[in-house]
Amino acid sequence: MKRARRPQTVLITGASSGIGRELALEYARGGAAVALCARRQAELERVAEEVRSLGGTARVFRLDVSDVGAVTETIRRADEELGGIDMVVANAGRGDTRRSTRLTWDAVAPVVDVNIRGAMATLVAAIPMFLAQQRGHLVAVSSLAGVRGLPASAAYSASKAALSTFLESLRIDLGPAGIRVSDVRPGFVATPFNEGASHPMPFRWPADKAARHIARRLESAPAVVAFPWPMVLATSFARLLPAWIYDRIIRLGSPTST
Repeated sequence: MKRARRPQTVLITGASSGIGRELALEYARGGAAVALCARRQAELERVAEEVRSLGGTARVFRLDVSDVGAVTETIRRADEELGGIDMVVANAGRGDTRRSTRLTWDAVAPVVDVNIRGAMATLVAAIPMFLAQQRGHLVAVSSLAGVRGLPASAAYSASKAALSTFLESLRIDLGPAGIRVSDVRPGFVATPFNEGASHPMPFRWPADKAARHIARRLESAPAVVAFPWPMVLATSFARLLPAWIYDRIIRLGSPTST
């Protein structure tokens, strides 16, 4: 497969803050046209102004990715307004931190709706568009937290694991059609998503550094973009451990209640 280049038209969900915002600004510096999607209109408009000030073009689409019908319609409109899309980034995400002794479906459902249904709906909506143009790059932001289950993160870890597996199947199926698929797996990144978190966040990266790294790596359309390397190494090792050893180690390193 040929080496990819930086996209000139890109759609990003969860673009109002964090990694989504920083990715939009990173691509704007190269003059890209960016479709900004998120629930918060005012924040999106601010990001759009930043994109334009850096030399990019911005279109704003207020979108709740848990509304699957709205996702499909938004991607169709963005494709029409931008005259085609090179890359779609399913970045919108939601978390919940609580021990499973306190878990309720009301807590789990929103995580599933955004991280699984919303992300998958975003990717699926772009497939016919990319098939028609015989090119395109599907990207989703999962997490190193999806490699193994983590304490007080049952819904979040499971949702990211599901997304990673979904992306792997897409990559296998769509590669022969010229569609690239990349799974972005960050470790800890300083975003509003984890502000005020009480748990340790080793090797945490600023969001702008994460976005630069992601954009640079995506140029070659790898299957997986995982960082930072100490966390990648740690999670890779954890994946090899038998359950009884992993459980004992992870319990020792986690608080007894959340």
